[in-house]
Amino acid sequence: MEATGIRKRSLGLPVDIAFDDAELARVCNSDAARRTRYGPEAAVTLHRRLGQMAAAAHLADLHHLAAARLRPDPTDSGVSRIISLGEHGHLVVRPRDDPPATHHDGTLDEHSVRALIVTAIAITR
Repeated sequence: MEATGIRKRSLGLPVDIAFDDAELARVCNSDAARRTRYGPEAAVTLHRRLGQMAAAAHLADLHHLAAARLRPDPTDSGVSRIISLGEHGHLVVRPRDDPPATHHDGTLDEHSVRALIVTAIAITR
């Protein structure tokens, strides 16, 4: 049985990660496909970052991981976030909840985001 509500938060259950499309999910969930698509070094970094994201209790936890360099996506309306893959590129993610939880000023409440959708992966090297 899945924990819900306050109990789920107190257990610190990990962030749920989904993918925008089946092909992105296939590549990200297969070591061989990741290596083929992104190269061996970027594939390792991508795998590590996805694991770190999954281990977080909420999106805001990624601010404590300096290498992730979590920041708003400047091309979006303020909901999507960019997560660094170091010199290899970055991931673009958005909250799965629609509409996502926001603060009174309309900014995303990253502490409430416990489910993400990976919408894009940009590899620069």
